[in-house]
Amino acid sequence: MLLVGVSLVSCTKTPAVDVRFNSLFRTTDHFVDMLDSVYEHYDALGKKAQDSSDGKYTVTPIGRLIVVKKKSYGGDATYKEIAAALSAHYATERKVKKVFENDGGTVTIDCRK
Repeated sequence: MLLVGVSLVSCTKTPAVDVRFNSLFRTTDHFVDMLDSVYEHYDALGKKAQDSSDGKYTVTPIGRLIVVKKKSYGGDATYKEIAAALSAHYATERKVKKVFENDGGTVTIDCRK
């Protein structure tokens, strides 16, 4: 007797990852991952600010907020695109409550409890 199994695989689309932000994701991931495992929160002065490896962004952790600022030579990405990419990237991360664009020209990743 021969049994043949058939597996049904869902063909749902996943959002395309914008490779322009890979360096930014690595930098913000570092700060998000450190919350609760190494730090309860970061200092209020943003002393641990770090540039992304491609040099296009400065990422500054302040308390439980992580602020992303595009450098003047940071390419053609708008803050709206950056916020959308980060929102998609952190859609399932339990530490991230919200990603939003600030009026002052930055994007904030809100990790407050």
